[in-house]
Amino acid sequence: MKTVLCIDDDPISLSIHEIIIKQTKFCEHTVTMINGQDALDYYENLRTTGDDTSPEIIFLDLNMPVLDGWGFLERFDSLYFSHFPKTEIYILSSSVDPSDKLRSEAFPFVKDFISKPITKEILNKIRLSNKESN
Repeated sequence: MKTVLCIDDDPISLSIHEIIIKQTKFCEHTVTMINGQDALDYYENLRTTGDDTSPEIIFLDLNMPVLDGWGFLERFDSLYFSHFPKTEIYILSSSVDPSDKLRSEAFPFVKDFISKPITKEILNKIRLSNKESN
């Protein structure tokens, strides 16, 4: 896997996720954004430049300022998913509200709802799942 995008407003969570992703050699590059709007701007740049190096996986927090994870999902679905149809999104949240998990299932590109923090075991499970689907 080449690139993973982590979207989270908590710098400590971002650092932890980045360290674990690097330790497991899950991907070649990790891109981080602090809110959904920054991530949408990133995707707009990819789309307008014709850059085909978009992240294969997004780890998305739900509760963020500026544009939260729900807003990102809705806009990504309407604006960018058709341009980047192989993108898989994993909700990475501290939410324990069952309605959040249920709501995330409405988006076909959301592959799983994972409790923070990311772990080596979670990354290995995702890696194995991606190998089986290819």
